[in-house]
Amino acid sequence: MSDELRPPLKDDLLSTFQRRVVAEATADPGESTELLAVIDQMALWATRLYEGTPIASAIGVDPSISGKKSLPLADNAKQDFFAVLSNGYDTMLIISKHLNFAGHVVLEPTPSARGYYLWRHSAIASWTEEKKGRVAVVLNQLGEILIFRDGQLLFARRSGNWHFLTHGPIIRQMGVPKDEDLRKAIYETALDASFARTGACIGVIAAGSMKSAEEMIADTDWLSKRLSDKAKAVARIVDDRKFHKLDRTLRLELTAIDGATVIDHLGNVVAVGAIPKIKGGSTSGGRTAAAKQFALVGLGVNISQDGGIEGYRKDSKNAKVERAAFKVM
Repeated sequence: MSDELRPPLKDDLLSTFQRRVVAEATADPGESTELLAVIDQMALWATRLYEGTPIASAIGVDPSISGKKSLPLADNAKQDFFAVLSNGYDTMLIISKHLNFAGHVVLEPTPSARGYYLWRHSAIASWTEEKKGRVAVVLNQLGEILIFRDGQLLFARRSGNWHFLTHGPIIRQMGVPKDEDLRKAIYETALDASFARTGACIGVIAAGSMKSAEEMIADTDWLSKRLSDKAKAVARIVDDRKFHKLDRTLRLELTAIDGATVIDHLGNVVAVGAIPKIKGGSTSGGRTAAAKQFALVGLGVNISQDGGIEGYRKDSKNAKVERAAFKVM
């Protein structure tokens, strides 16, 4: 493409070429053109309203079915009603790999499900895992396009840009805590908070760093001390369960509380809605500054209300300085 990527067409070509890369990377060999048509249809619906409300929808591509040749997606999609036959969460329109309409399914969401997707889309993610080659394309009411395959969220388009989600490497880059199941739970909750647009901050206290954490977190925020109504109520809800043993819905609600959700290296929920003492001279926003502070005692994860996820750890060369460990979207 290098000969074509020259002004004045370069920016125009690059802005639209991303979607072709996404389709090529997701679809089975030789089937990217059909998936690209589904992605483009969702992008078109993202620019429209239905009775004054943004459209949310989901289309599942199932290569094991034939569909009705008399009901091609291109014809159905021209009708306004077709865009709102799915809610984009637990109902979905099904088409064949040749883009012929096959029907509609109602799926069962699983609030406690574990996996690299958003809990609100657990039913759709599970559908893609049930049979080989299934792909689901989702449009949410924020105008974001999500692509699921093999039970995972692979791509997300937000603010006009496509993002490839490399789940495994991010979990390895966390480093803290050592328990992989706990790291997965933290990452899952970060994804949930990102797409729920609640914003969140998660702090992890590494083994041997509890004393430093005690100096950072106010006594009234510790659940174990129960010195405030908030600490008493949250301690009652958590009921001594580990963070990764809580339902994803509850983890999202806890992290949505203003302040940081803090856990230790074993997964015990130490504090919820905590406002840590920030070192002087910080120029970051509240959540980012808090995440960087927690990096000095283990791991800090900041999820902005715009949806970006950033993780921080202690610098290996200077224990008094944090460094960026990973970034998602």
